[in-house]
Amino acid sequence: MIKLYREAHSPQADAIEAEFRDMALGYERVVIETKEAATLFGMGASLPVLTNNERVVSGADIPAYLRELAKLWRDWQLFQGDYCYVDEDGEVC
Repeated sequence: MIKLYREAHSPQADAIEAEFRDMALGYERVVIETKEAATLFGMGASLPVLTNNERVVSGADIPAYLRELAKLWRDWQLFQGDYCYVDEDGEVC
């Protein structure tokens, strides 16, 4: 499960949670302080931090990870119905 480690008041973390809600993505919110984040993730990590199993994402890597999740969500939605689709290459089911 995805975990979002964040400070109590963080506009960046609020934006991440909004994207998760838009995707109807399940996640766990963990509110911690910066000092605790350094202990858990090392001195180079800055909040917010996302973890998914062994994967740890923070800082400038977060937008790319969110795009990856959004693409996975879109692909998942394509194959969840009993209907045909046309992918970005024009291929039909």
